[in-house]
Amino acid sequence: MKFKNLTHKILRPRPSAFISQQLDRFLGQIKPRPFFTDYIINAYNTNAKKRISKNSLTLSVLTDTHAKAVASASYYGLNGARHIVEANKACDDLPIDLNVHLGDMIDGSDKPEISRGLLEFAVENYQNSKHSFYVLEGNHDENDKYDEHRFISSASFNRDDYYQLVTKKVFDQPEISRLNSVSKIGWFDKGSVRVIFLNTSDIPYILNGNTKKYDFKKVRGVREQQLEDLITVLEKTVDKRMVVFGHANLISPSGRSALNFNGDLVQKVFTSFNNKESGLLKNELTGDFGVNLHYDFNDTGISQISNYICGHMHYEKYYKVGGINHIILNCSALMGKKHGLTTDYNKKWDRRYNEVSELAGYFIDIDPDKMLLQIFGYGSATRYVSFEI
Repeated sequence: MKFKNLTHKILRPRPSAFISQQLDRFLGQIKPRPFFTDYIINAYNTNAKKRISKNSLTLSVLTDTHAKAVASASYYGLNGARHIVEANKACDDLPIDLNVHLGDMIDGSDKPEISRGLLEFAVENYQNSKHSFYVLEGNHDENDKYDEHRFISSASFNRDDYYQLVTKKVFDQPEISRLNSVSKIGWFDKGSVRVIFLNTSDIPYILNGNTKKYDFKKVRGVREQQLEDLITVLEKTVDKRMVVFGHANLISPSGRSALNFNGDLVQKVFTSFNNKESGLLKNELTGDFGVNLHYDFNDTGISQISNYICGHMHYEKYYKVGGINHIILNCSALMGKKHGLTTDYNKKWDRRYNEVSELAGYFIDIDPDKMLLQIFGYGSATRYVSFEI
């Protein structure tokens, strides 16, 4: 597979000659390893193929690749971007409907020119694959980790950098739907199955002087406009089996919001939709995250939202709240056992560079005939788990 030189297309401002050489050197190392592409294909054929029917919608899902311009054998590095390349190449030979990335495609700790180059490289790889794709925004994808660690006096990403590099490319695909040119809610249909994509990093880009009012890395939330878009899509949905994807977990097992803003309101939308209710969605906040919306889900037929699937936490977990299964997937980035920031979950996998445990990815199948959502993991991921839809 050939990749174009990406260092002079969208990167703003134009990087120095040194940074361009550095980026070229890093990108030149991101090539698919045949052993790993063969392993992913075999994981599908061995575990998933016999359980998937022709009417189901099948996704290849990665999350939290945390691509970073270092060659690391124990923690985040170029292995995250390499996993994207390997998964997409493997899936070119498989009957996948959609390639999905749930966010934190980059670690957000590199110089802005390098982070933009890594984002562009990854998205172009999705574009060059044989299947449609959807990439969600994660809390690291605005490069705020670099801003925090370098103590710089201005934001390293411009307001529309991520949109131009990633989101616009997602919505340029005719297979991906949204309400209008600014809507942050996207969806993809196959038969009676609909998957909806929610941006849990829906944070306003507001500058206080030269720095951002909100640290995108630390703040997760959903604003009124996106909630309004979600309600509109759901009100127009009839007789669909639905699964919603996002980057971060919306609520805790106890039902409290796990986002800084409005995760509990998204959960209320889900349960109200399933109960065919009408009413008012409101919080007590004002300003950037205040919400005051009406909804009416009386005319949606047998439509149901059964599952919400996300990443962000760098482990696997399943819990049910208000009839909705909340499913957290493990990070695709390498987390070596001896690294101080590795989660306990990944320490148990004893993940190692150049072994299959380096990877963590999923095939997710939504079957309207069996009324079943099936998750087939490979690498450092649970091999099989299923949920009702």
